Amino acid sequence: MSGVLISALMLVLALVQVTWAPHLQLYGAFPNLVLAAVVCMTWLRGPRAGLVWACVGGLLLDLTAPGPLGPHALALLVGAYAVGFWVRNVSHASLIQPAVAAATASGLYSLVLIAADDTLGLPLPPLGLAFQLAAAACVYNAVLVTVSVATLRRIGARRAEPA
Repeated sequence: MSGVLISALMLVLALVQVTWAPHLQLYGAFPNLVLAAVVCMTWLRGPRAGLVWACVGGLLLDLTAPGPLGPHALALLVGAYAVGFWVRNVSHASLIQPAVAAATASGLYSLVLIAADDTLGLPLPPLGLAFQLAAAACVYNAVLVTVSVATLRRIGARRAEPA
């Protein structure tokens, strides 16, 4: 995929995340489409691509959020960095690995956002509620990434087949 196409996709995902995704709540959590895209990009294209798109996606989310510029970008970079370590050291054949990596990235993303909000003096939900929502988001995003990676692998395999 070209950089322009991926940029457009990331913009669409960020806009959908802040407009429609909250309507897909399960147990208070909704899918983080940008995080899922960054995890998929890191898993399928490597750590460098994942970090680039984490920065782009994070800035897009920061631009749509009412808070300061930077926390979402930093949180996505931390998640992409962790997935980048992961992807170098495990088998790519399994779908369990990207699911666990996505759950880990989601947890790190949530922790960084909570820490950033606390550091900046922004209001925080009660810690128990924050961890409950983070855990639900980890599961939600793990399922989303598993389905996405499986779909993208199938598309890649079909493209690689000779006609």
